[in-house]
Amino acid sequence: MAENLAVGSWNLSAKEAVKMWVDEKPLHDKVEYVLDKPIGVIPDKESFEFATFDVEAHQKHIDNASDAQCVMLSSMSLELQRQHEHMLPYEMLKHLKSLYASQAQTMEYEILRDLFNCKLHDGSKVSEHVLKMIGLIERLASIGTVLPANVSTNLILQSLPSSFENFIVNFNMNNTKVGLPELHNKLKTYESSTAKVKSVLMVSSSAKSSKWKNK
Repeated sequence: MAENLAVGSWNLSAKEAVKMWVDEKPLHDKVEYVLDKPIGVIPDKESFEFATFDVEAHQKHIDNASDAQCVMLSSMSLELQRQHEHMLPYEMLKHLKSLYASQAQTMEYEILRDLFNCKLHDGSKVSEHVLKMIGLIERLASIGTVLPANVSTNLILQSLPSSFENFIVNFNMNNTKVGLPELHNKLKTYESSTAKVKSVLMVSSSAKSSKWKNK
């Protein structure tokens, strides 16, 4: 997990690292709250607030935060560890968010640009093309930009050349709902079947041509 806190995935990776650790603890000892709640300051002992302050809960918060801090630091690169070694979980997440927000936005723009520019050219294999687009869609999801299923499907279908027109028409007329892996398989099958039809037609045409030449 050394490089999990990459650009755009700061929040997901850090929280996942802690939650994996939390899930191994007894049910009554869950500590996810340390990610979302800062450690409060102990009121002055002479103040009215101190009379109702839960010192034991405060100390437990500190202990849990320290444990979570170790888990989070272990999921970071050496440079990120250096920057965050004196921060507790709540402060870490705030700092990581501000540190990577603009970079994540740039990454989202670049991935979307590549995705919208994806076009399959006649003669190229549909499998490689669709897998590339699925990879870009999954990269978007990894930085928090999850495209609706129908949008992902339409992006792939719109990237196909006119040789797939019959497939697209039938797909939409039948209101087909499939995941991207199944769409990938259907397109491969269609490509294979149309290639066989073309091959048969070419052989038939060649045979007719030879027959006329022999007359």
